[in-house]
Amino acid sequence: MTAATGPRVRQVTDQLVLVEISGRRVLVQAACPHRKGRLLFGHVDEQTLRIRCPLHSSTFDLDSGRRTAGPACDPLRVVAVVADGSDGSREAAALADGAR
Repeated sequence: MTAATGPRVRQVTDQLVLVEISGRRVLVQAACPHRKGRLLFGHVDEQTLRIRCPLHSSTFDLDSGRRTAGPACDPLRVVAVVADGSDGSREAAALADGAR
């Protein structure tokens, strides 16, 4: 990913999306904790490292998952993907376990 392409968000499973931003990769739950908006279509702010839900504008910090704006709701589940050459499956499993 280069700075010219900007942040990328892609669906990796029904429950997870991968956010690639500023040279980092973060797995997040696919549905906003507020009203289940699809974060695949959310806006990612590269300067603040936040993602905003397209449904009701709940905004979450991509480091902590903390809600920073929008309607009150639970935090977003986030897991940084380690840049060790792995496919991210270990991180995806850890995040998916939290969904149960």
